Amino acid sequence: MNKLSSIAVALAASTLMIMSSCETATEVTPPLVTVNPSADVTAAPGEALTYQMLINSDTELKTAEVTATSNSTVLFTADTTFVAGLDAAIINFSFNVPATMASGSVIKLDFTASNGATTTVTRTVNVTIPAGEINTYTAVIMSDLENPNGSSFYSIEDNHLMKLSEAIPVSSEVDLIYYYGVTNKASLCAPADKTVEEFQGKDNTSIVKKFTTRNNTKLGKVTMTTAAFDAITDDVAIKSNAPATDKLFTSATTLAKGDIIWAETDVTAKKALIKVVDITGTSSTSIITIEVKVQK
Repeated sequence: MNKLSSIAVALAASTLMIMSSCETATEVTPPLVTVNPSADVTAAPGEALTYQMLINSDTELKTAEVTATSNSTVLFTADTTFVAGLDAAIINFSFNVPATMASGSVIKLDFTASNGATTTVTRTVNVTIPAGEINTYTAVIMSDLENPNGSSFYSIEDNHLMKLSEAIPVSSEVDLIYYYGVTNKASLCAPADKTVEEFQGKDNTSIVKKFTTRNNTKLGKVTMTTAAFDAITDDVAIKSNAPATDKLFTSATTLAKGDIIWAETDVTAKKALIKVVDITGTSSTSIITIEVKVQK
């Protein structure tokens, strides 16, 4: 009997060990996360966005986090640790789209909550630069700088052509000068350009050095068809075709019919596209006809 009892006890212990080893830890159900607005949004650079994160959990909440990224670059992150015993929370979250974001950029917002298990809900912000109004000026005819009777000076914003005698008193308004050079040929330049200083008036002194203010207009040729230029009705194409900083200068030289030049005024930073409609003559007899589309 003793021997049988010992065998029974041993079997019972073995069974207990097997049953214990089969038991698993209780699984934690991830929290339920709801984010409003529930759809992806479109926003402009600098625009403020507001979200609400609703969290519910069967067990005690631990943490919550919001992260904004674009092309794997973290733009913003914020997190919180909940007090003990909390199983539900509402978090209001505000986010400003960086003013430097380019049109077409995509921002991913990840809303994460944890109670030991983790739930992440993602919202997408599609960054779009809103269209702005433009002015279109056609048949702007400029004469070579050495033509004493011609209008060689131009205000982009005001569509104001000026002769030298008219430009000197209002030099702060002059954005562009036209000249036809030996090397540079047909050229549009800023009053601050160094090459244009070489051109002298009847008094044998530099024409532009007579200006009290010499605006530093930025210029750069862009690749665009004349048909694409003609189709522009707002400033989206103007902004999206801005050349890189190292491709901007104080002049656009060796111009030809059909060329498109991007421009930015000095003081007001108004951006424009300029189409070369025609160029006739050389040196002091040269005339350029341009068409301008500029931000209002």
